[in-house]
Amino acid sequence: MRKLIYLFLLLIPFLSFSQDYGNNIDAIEICAAMQSNNFSSDTKAENALDQILNVIGASKRFVLQPCDNINNAVATSFKGIRYILYDRDFMDSLDNSTNWGNLFILAHEVGHHINGHSVDIILYAADIVEPKTLEQKRQQELEADEFAGFILAKLGGDISEANKIISKISTNDDDTYDTHPSRSKRLNAIKIGYDKGLGNETTVYEAPTHLQTSEEYFYQAYEKYILKDYYGAVSDYTKAIEIEPNYTDAYFNRGLVKGDLKDYKGAVSDYTKAIEIEPNYAEAYYNRGVVKFDLEDYYGALADYTKAIEIDPNSAIAYFNRGIAKAFLGNINAACKDARKAQELGYDASALIKIVCN
Repeated sequence: MRKLIYLFLLLIPFLSFSQDYGNNIDAIEICAAMQSNNFSSDTKAENALDQILNVIGASKRFVLQPCDNINNAVATSFKGIRYILYDRDFMDSLDNSTNWGNLFILAHEVGHHINGHSVDIILYAADIVEPKTLEQKRQQELEADEFAGFILAKLGGDISEANKIISKISTNDDDTYDTHPSRSKRLNAIKIGYDKGLGNETTVYEAPTHLQTSEEYFYQAYEKYILKDYYGAVSDYTKAIEIEPNYTDAYFNRGLVKGDLKDYKGAVSDYTKAIEIEPNYAEAYYNRGVVKFDLEDYYGALADYTKAIEIDPNSAIAYFNRGIAKAFLGNINAACKDARKAQELGYDASALIKIVCN
């Protein structure tokens, strides 16, 4: 029976058991998770982002992603990649003939990244970082408003356009139990930033930092990976790690690229380093399991999938791949249980269920 199971597994196209360890659709997944706005075209949004970054002399270290039905613009981070998500309809609702209002909103979200406010949502989900207090969140909003006011002045925009936006989306009610400050506080923060932009006060926005330098290499590597320049991506991730030796996401992403290059031992080494730095990195365990499976280390893959499930009990793909590993090790009944669990959690495991659950 065991040999027959193996034969069936080999006859089915392996793509049906997709062991995905890429991150090309992460932005889309984040949008789906945030269903709870923008410029008339995505090109205009990209151009506006370039203008904002040029003011402070920074290269593009963000992924700008249209994200409908979130009724907002949001700065977040996922797997070490910084995203700015924006809802087209929301941005259009704030639009006027000059587009300064839209640019202000976008600059506000860039300000969250520049000021280090965005924390990786994986770390939040794993309870690795403490959530911000309401007071801290309000302070961060003011810092982002100040940055956006600074950008607006530098680009020759009218502060009245920013004030109109804030008047639309805020009130002067008591903000003690709110994540956002009152209108008067926000208008004052914008004025402070605007004055800095006009040269009325000194500013520190243009000062590069050690971390920003490592991030430059990190984002260069990410862009090269998207363009399938895998060797170039490995080189830039390595430079980022040389600057920041504990750069967890650089190790993780370098492992992804090495996996694509079939440097499986190198990928295992990078995922292991990411786990050493961050012991509860479920995706690093999962991805290391994928690579170990490629190396035919089925017991090692089984152990890593199991650890990933311990950290994230709702990881359908980890259950699915663990089921495959168990099937290859001849543990058919256990493979069936994992396949059914993956199906229950929303992953299409029907092909595996047909094989191991008879």
